Parts: sequence; C-alpha cells; structure tokens
Amino acid sequence: MRYFTKNVFMAVAVAFAMASTASTASSADLKKPGAYPKRPITIMVCFGKGGGSDQAVAALQAPLSKILGVKVNKVNKPGGGGVNCLPDFQQSPADGYTILQHGDGMASKYVSGDMDLHPTRDLTPIAITNVAPTAMFVNPEDKRFVSDGKADWDKIVAFAKANPGKLNISNINVAMELATMGKIEEYFGIKTKQVLFDKPAQRYGAVIGGKLDVLMEQPGDVIKHVQAGKLLPVIAIWPDRFKVFASTKATGKDYGMKWNPLLRIRSFWVKSDTPQPIKDYLDAAFAEAYKSDVHQAFLKRKALDIVNSYYSGKDMAKIFDEAIGTYAKVFKATGQRVRKDLK
Repeated sequence: MRYFTKNVFMAVAVAFAMASTASTASSADLKKPGAYPKRPITIMVCFGKGGGSDQAVAALQAPLSKILGVKVNKVNKPGGGGVNCLPDFQQSPADGYTILQHGDGMASKYVSGDMDLHPTRDLTPIAITNVAPTAMFVNPEDKRFVSDGKADWDKIVAFAKANPGKLNISNINVAMELATMGKIEEYFGIKTKQVLFDKPAQRYGAVIGGKLDVLMEQPGDVIKHVQAGKLLPVIAIWPDRFKVFASTKATGKDYGMKWNPLLRIRSFWVKSDTPQPIKDYLDAAFAEAYKSDVHQAFLKRKALDIVNSYYSGKDMAKIFDEAIGTYAKVFKATGQRVRKDLK
C-alpha cells in the first residue's frame, strides 16, 4: 500500500483517437495459416486472479477455443504493476502460442522507462476487447456522503474543501488513474490523499470496510459489489451519465467538465516477429470471439458496453502510438521521469 498526496496533478487527456464504430473481421478472414494452431494456446495475464484483466480473458477463453479449434489456457503472472510478466513473455517463442494480455499501462510504463518493450514495435497488437471508463464509489453506510440511499458528489466536494488532504481515495498506482484523479482535483478545486493498492480486493475492501472514503474504479470491475449493496456510485467521470447508473451524475453533463476522460483498456499482443499469417489469423479470431454471445453477455454484465470496446490490431497500434506521445507530454509537464529517447 502506498500513499500519494498532491495539490494539483496537471493532466492532459490521452488522445486514444478511438473511432466511433469498431472494425471487425468477418468469418471469411478465418483461414488457418497452415497447421497453426495444432496445440493449446496460452494467454499470459499480467495481473492477478479475479481482477478486471483476469475476468476479461476468462470471458474470451471458451469462444476463442471454439474458433481456434484448440484449448486456450490462461496463466496469471502478476507483480510489478504489470511488468513482472514481461521477461517470461519475451522468452517465449514467436510462434503465436503465447499471447500477452495487458492494458493502457503498456504505453505509460514505456514512456516512464519502467519497461523497454515498445507496444507497437517490439510487439504486434492483436485486439482491444475492453474499453472501460471510470467512476467513483462510496460506502452506502457513509452518512457523510449518502442520504436516503443516494450518494451525493456535492457533499464529497464540500467535505474535501473543508478538510484539505483529508478525503482518502482508494486508488491504484497506475498513470491513468492518477492523472484522472488529478484532473478531478483541479476542476473541483479540492485536495485529496490517494491511498494506492496493487490488488483489487484490497482497493475495494478499504471502502467497503469503511477504512477509506471513496473508491476510484471502472464500473465493470465493481458492478457485483454495487448490485450487492456494498458500494454506491457517486459520480461518472464521463461526458454523459452511464446507462448502468442512470441516476448518478456525470462530470460532463451535470458539472460542465469539458474533458476527454482517460480510459482503461485491455488488449492482446504477440511478439513482433511472429509470422504475419498467424498474426492476421489471431486478429480475425479475436474479432469473432468478441462478437460471440458469451462474450457480449460478459460485456453487458460487467458494464463494459457503456462505450465501444473493440478495436482491431491496426486501430490498436494507432491508439498506443498516440498514447505514448501524449503520456510523454504529460510526464514532462508534471516533472515525471521520461525515457531519454522521448525527451
């Protein structure tokens, strides 16, 4: 658990350049490249079991296995904020039998120098299958911020202004979340103390258990806790209200915050020297698996249908290349470490 306190974190929105509609491959593109695949495929998840990344892969395993004709296994290699998995992946053969699952941190960690793998040069993007906007949540029993079963963001802002640095935010040490919270502080004129956890269960439990005040998280990751009455959404960090929390105010619609929010994305890569026919085949297979009834039900259940959640490998490459450039500007502006070749 780490503590992060600041006055204003000057954040610049990452320009993901996401298209309004996803481009998907057709079943006609699913032409097997020779004998591939002839044995099970492993998806390496860089985060722990039970978290959003783990669930995202689990939801694709069955449809992918059916499409590819072989079993798709999942192995979790958490640690280091998503970096500890990378040496193992680098040591795997470039044959399409080991697929890396990671997220937006691949851009920010490359920019900071925490990892040396370039997301679009050393790796080949295959697909984005989850795009998750951010919201904030409170404990339904917290009478400071909840009245008659409804959470009130205005009360949270008032508390934070009256008690600078005393409002505790349960968060994660990821550039996207830190930048987002910094932008919230800047816009609403508040100062908070962020308590950073690596593990989702600790992050959620701190607010559910009443130890911390507010949770920053993607709706899909905590929807089960909301449905169970353990968490209550208090604000959507988005231009419009989320349909899954229609009564919860949004930073844009209700507070006039004109900002393109940063997003959590969950994506898949193979090594760059993987044969091109295998890359093309996997791109098409992931597109088909994304459209499957099983996976669409998962997206709906986890509130990941709030925004468009699928992007092909080609679009994903553009998104990450732009994200690298934008994170470099953000980090320079805020005095954070930036790798030498980006300065």
